[in-house]
Amino acid sequence: PCATTSSPPTPSHHLHQAIFPTPAHSAGIVPLVPNLTTFRTMTASAVMPKGPVCHDLIPTLTPHLDRHMLFPLLEFLDSLLAPRGDGVDSAPSLPPVPYTPTSVARSRLDLLGPTHMVDYAMDVYGQLYPSIGSVPAEMELKRAAVLDRLEELKGECAGIETLLGDTDRRSGMEGRGEWNVAGLERAGISEKMLESYREYSKFQYDCGDYHAAGNMISVIIGLHATAPGEDGGGQRSSGGVEDVVAAKAAQLYHLRTLTEDLSSLLWGKLSCEILLENWDGAYAALQAVRSSIEERAAAHSSFVPAAQRITALQALTQRAWLLHWSLFVFWNDPKRGLDRIVDWFTSEKYMQAVQTVAPHLLRYLAAAVVLNKRSRNGQHGLLKDLVRTIEHCDYRDPVVDFVDRLYIKFDFEAAQEKLVECELVLATDFFLCKQTADFMKEARVFIFENYCRIHQKIDISALSSRLAMAPDEAERWIVDLIRNASLDAKIDSETNCVVMGKNGPSGSGGGRGDIHRRIVDKSKYLTARTASLGANLKSVMAEAKRQKESREKALRDDDF
Repeated sequence: PCATTSSPPTPSHHLHQAIFPTPAHSAGIVPLVPNLTTFRTMTASAVMPKGPVCHDLIPTLTPHLDRHMLFPLLEFLDSLLAPRGDGVDSAPSLPPVPYTPTSVARSRLDLLGPTHMVDYAMDVYGQLYPSIGSVPAEMELKRAAVLDRLEELKGECAGIETLLGDTDRRSGMEGRGEWNVAGLERAGISEKMLESYREYSKFQYDCGDYHAAGNMISVIIGLHATAPGEDGGGQRSSGGVEDVVAAKAAQLYHLRTLTEDLSSLLWGKLSCEILLENWDGAYAALQAVRSSIEERAAAHSSFVPAAQRITALQALTQRAWLLHWSLFVFWNDPKRGLDRIVDWFTSEKYMQAVQTVAPHLLRYLAAAVVLNKRSRNGQHGLLKDLVRTIEHCDYRDPVVDFVDRLYIKFDFEAAQEKLVECELVLATDFFLCKQTADFMKEARVFIFENYCRIHQKIDISALSSRLAMAPDEAERWIVDLIRNASLDAKIDSETNCVVMGKNGPSGSGGGRGDIHRRIVDKSKYLTARTASLGANLKSVMAEAKRQKESREKALRDDDF
C-alpha cells in the first residue's frame, strides 16, 4: 500500500536521515516518531474502565521507537479491546487499558499521516468515519502523487536494478574486488544514481514494503563492506554472534569504515528486520548497531573518522533507543532471548542508559531475571545486580515491586499481592503477554524458595495464600517439585505441613545454613572496614584542621 507525500520531520538529502532518524543526531532534530500528543489524546479521550490500575507503558516507549514499529503495538491494543463472547458486543474479559477502539483508530490514522501508506490510511479512515462514505480528496491526490514519484524513482534507479539483476556481472565484480562505490562508478553507476537508490529505499520503507527496503539497504551497506578475514579489518561485533545463521547474516556488516550515514543505514536495516519478524537477521543487525555505537563513541577508533565520532551523551541516547528496539528481538527468541536481554541490560554502559534515560525498562529486566533459570541455578549475581539497581531507582510498577517486596523488604504478603497485580500487567504488555503463565510459575518458585530459607516447617494452607493458590493446588504443586528432585522436602499429611530437609530449596544455596553463610560473609571484614573508615575520618579531620589553621595564620598576617 502507498500513502502521503508529506516530508518526514527530519528533512534530508540522505537516506540515513530519512529511512530512520537515529538518536545519533542531536536533540535539535526531531526524531521520526509520532507526536506524543497522539497517545496523550488517545488516553484522555478514552474512558478508563473501573477496576485495577493499568500500568500501560506504550506512551513511555513511543519516543524511543520508529513510527512503523508502533503499528504492531496498536494491533495488540485492538486485540485487547475486541469484544468477547458469542458475537455480542460485550466488554473485554482482559484487564482494562486506558483506550477505546475509536481512540486507537484515530491514533493509527495520525501515525499513517507522514508515511506513504495511503491505501492503508484510506481503509482506516473509512472504518473510522463510515457515515461519510468517501475519503477526502486530499488523500486521492496524495495517492496519485506517491505513485508518480514511485515510478520516477524506479526509472532513476533502472541502471542499478539492471546491474543487480545481472548475477554473472555482479559475481565477476565481487570476485575482482570491484563491488564498491568506486567500482560502480567505473561500471556507469554515478553518485547521483546511488543517491536516488537511497531515496528509493526510503520511499519503499514508507510505503510499507519493508522487504524491498531491507534488500536495498543491504545493497548499499554491501558497497562499503568487506568479507570477514579478507583484509583483517571490518566492523567488530561487541558481543559475538553465537548462532550460525546470525553469523552468516552478520557478514554484511563487516564495514571498511564507519560514518554517520552508514551507522544510520544499520539502524534502518534493523528496523526492516524487526518489522519483517526475521529475528535471526534482526539479532545480527542489533549486534552491528551496538558495535557501531561503541566504535563511534570510542576516543580512538581505527576506522571511524574523527568528525564522525559521537559524544558521550549521544552514545547514551543511542543505547537507550537500542534497548527499546531490542525488546522486539529478545522477547521473540524462545531459546536465548532471556539470557541475551539479561546480559545486555546488566552490562555497565547499558545499565547506565536504563538508570538515567529509561528506568521503565526495569520491568523487562525484572521479568527476564524471574523467568531466567540462571537466576536460581547458582548464579545469584543476576538477582544481586537487579536488587542493587532497584534500590537506587525510583521507577515502580507491579513487576519491579514484586522483586522489591520479595528480595529487599522480605514482605511475603506484599509480594503475593504484587504477584496478583503482575498477572494483570503482563496480560496487557505487548512484549510480556505471552510470558504471563511462565512468569507466574517462576515467581511462585521464587516466593517458595525464599520462604523456605527462613522456615523449617511450613503450613500448606498458609503457604498457599503466599503463592496465590488454592490449598489443594499448592499441595499438588509442591509434590511436583519434590518429584522432580528440585526440592529437598517432604509433606507431613497428619499436620498438613511441608517439612524442609537440611539442604533447603535446590539452587538456593542451602536453607538456613545459607543464611548463616551469608551473614558470615557480610560481617567477616567488618572490623577491617571499621578501622579503615576510622583512619579515613581521622585523616579528613586532620586536613580540615590544617586548612583552618592556615586560614587563621593568613588573617593574622594580613592584620600586620
